[in-house]
Amino acid sequence: MWFRAFGVSINSDYLTDGRLTPLTERATVPVTDRLNVVGHANVYALGDLTDLPDPKMASYAQVHAQVVAKNIAAQVAGEPPDAVYTPTPDRRMLVPLGPHGGAGQLPAPHGATAVPAETVSTHKGLDLFTARFAARFTRN
Repeated sequence: MWFRAFGVSINSDYLTDGRLTPLTERATVPVTDRLNVVGHANVYALGDLTDLPDPKMASYAQVHAQVVAKNIAAQVAGEPPDAVYTPTPDRRMLVPLGPHGGAGQLPAPHGATAVPAETVSTHKGLDLFTARFAARFTRN
């Protein structure tokens, strides 16, 4: 079995006409610190599509989504959007290999630190975060 684990291809072909905004050389969308598409107060972008220095990974997109959600909620309430996203130099990654194995690194006070398979399993390997996402969509 072989897993391609290098390179990123941004799926922004649908924006190449430039009608929303000109794409960068990397085919990403330029955004403000509030994650607005540059030049658009009511249009947001997050995740791989953004021209941010973050790795193109779901964990970073989840943080982007929190900022966008706060800003949209503020605008709906008639308030100015004030949530700001600041890219972090801290790199994190958890790669589970089955429910009890894996490798990863998490931020630590003196830089990224390798974490044992048990930590990867506890945080991600047992259910690949499905319980956390299911809870977001479950009605009480």
